[in-house]
Amino acid sequence: MKIEKPKKAKKITYSKAKTRAWDAFSLYIRQRDEEDGCFTCGVKKPYKQMQAGHWIPGRHNSILFNELGCHAQCYHCNVGLKGNPVKYYDRMLADYGKKVCEELKRMDKWIREYKVYELLEIEAKYKELC
Repeated sequence: MKIEKPKKAKKITYSKAKTRAWDAFSLYIRQRDEEDGCFTCGVKKPYKQMQAGHWIPGRHNSILFNELGCHAQCYHCNVGLKGNPVKYYDRMLADYGKKVCEELKRMDKWIREYKVYELLEIEAKYKELC
């Protein structure tokens, strides 16, 4: 009789955890904004055809998962127009005001290092919201 060893749980890498967290967050943002359409041009498409676009480019960890700085954008605005920053800023000011915009700019300069378990918690949170 052969005795099998219990399988070890596979350890998830930081990169994989971050990708999974981003995928869940992006899905949440696109579904949240589906009725409103593209944040910068207003085109309405199904959430699967939209992208989660950041107001502040670079996707730094400190603002990567910030719901106020990320909205659904069409491919043309997010990629073709590199985020359509002028219209994005105008909309941010109109929707949230200067105080929030300034706070997001400050947050962008912060250094944020996530632990794998934190990224898995982010993934779980946004999967639950979808």
